[in-house]
Amino acid sequence: MEKNPQAPHQCEDMMSKVFLSLDGELSREEEKKFLEELNQCSCCLGKYEIEKSFKEFLSQKVSKSCCFDTLAISIKQKIKQHLT
Repeated sequence: MEKNPQAPHQCEDMMSKVFLSLDGELSREEEKKFLEELNQCSCCLGKYEIEKSFKEFLSQKVSKSCCFDTLAISIKQKIKQHLT
């Protein structure tokens, strides 16, 4: 009897990969594996499509604007303080 070298599909684990994929944070190989697994589960594919649509909606409705470098640095420092 041959064992499956892949771990069983876990929908909960896929959601973190959904966000990484939509943010462009996966490598090419990770993205390829993610999309292959995503297409095997209609539930995960549906959630992916919802999140993708929502992100596209937000990007159309929210305009990007510049801020001073000092403001960006200040915000990043505050975030780091709260994370530690």
